[in-house]
Amino acid sequence: CKGTLRHSGSVRCVTYSPDGKHIATASGDKTVKVWDAGTMEEKGTLTGHSGWVTCVAYSPDNKSLASASYDGTVKLWDLSGETPVEKGTLRGHSDYVNCVAYSPDNKSLASAS
Repeated sequence: CKGTLRHSGSVRCVTYSPDGKHIATASGDKTVKVWDAGTMEEKGTLTGHSGWVTCVAYSPDNKSLASASYDGTVKLWDLSGETPVEKGTLRGHSDYVNCVAYSPDNKSLASAS
């Protein structure tokens, strides 16, 4: 074991970036954290959800991250710079969003309640 990926709430989801260099975690503390996969050092905390974050998914090109939440939204995060930046919020679910996934060709994003 290289280390423990900690949040102040329970970790709901963990995923590696497609290039294997980073790990993203989703938590009941309403945040997403990005970690260096080699050192397990925290690289950033993404805030903005008002409910538990249930799922995270990297885009196939490593440039974006999507997060699903009990607040009924999916947030998109731009990872192309030094610091992740929120790109937008997708609304439309009438209940908790439990899962999110990018298509392999990077053209679509699926989410499920």
